[in-house]
Amino acid sequence: MIYLISKLVNAFILPPGIFILTFTIAALLVKRFKKLLFGAALVLWLLASHLGANLLLSPLQNYSFKNSAPHPQAVVILGAGKTNGAPNLPTTAMGTERIMWGIMEAKRRNLPFIYTGYENSYAKETIQEVVTNFSLPYKECDHLAPGCYVIEGNSKDTYENARFTRELFTKWGIKKPQIILVTSAFHMPRSYYLFRYFGFGIETAKTDYKLDRDPDIWDYLPRMDNYHASYYALHEYLGLLSLVLRGIL
Repeated sequence: MIYLISKLVNAFILPPGIFILTFTIAALLVKRFKKLLFGAALVLWLLASHLGANLLLSPLQNYSFKNSAPHPQAVVILGAGKTNGAPNLPTTAMGTERIMWGIMEAKRRNLPFIYTGYENSYAKETIQEVVTNFSLPYKECDHLAPGCYVIEGNSKDTYENARFTRELFTKWGIKKPQIILVTSAFHMPRSYYLFRYFGFGIETAKTDYKLDRDPDIWDYLPRMDNYHASYYALHEYLGLLSLVLRGIL
């Protein structure tokens, strides 16, 4: 019983559940705008439920891509920001997972890797911690070679990730770059099309999957992590729309 009460309190007293409850109560009490208030409650519930979040995320995460990189020259890891004040692994959890998976993929395939993102000093610290603590044979370089990694620290978004990474390959004299692209599964469609736009052959290596599992009864209650997942998905759909409007996709 205590477990049940705890679940219900967490679902409807904490955000976003408290807002859904407020809209629902208001819709029952007022005479005007009932449909608007019920509609707002329903939309918020869908965004904050496993059902709604998974409906939005699944097409992005499960999208399949043609492998156009039979002979990849490097693994490319897309950054995902920093956590200010963190005493260790200062990249975000999402960014750290991408780095970990990218390094694992590079080691498995005996390839150098490139990290691309704006907060390069934080990424460098995380990479060095991982490389040192797991005794991995990698060192920072300014060129592609086995056992090397390169940090591209100027890009502020995915478009610049692709653009500035292509400039690195051009500087190294590689006219037809082929890469293994590492990013979050929901972020891969937009990343893939942007890197393809800049002339890369691509093999995808998704990580940081969210939801996409068999729900239990509690997953139909509103939760903030589901709301965050819905936000990520909607952000990606807007990003894909921008690629269409810009003639990239």
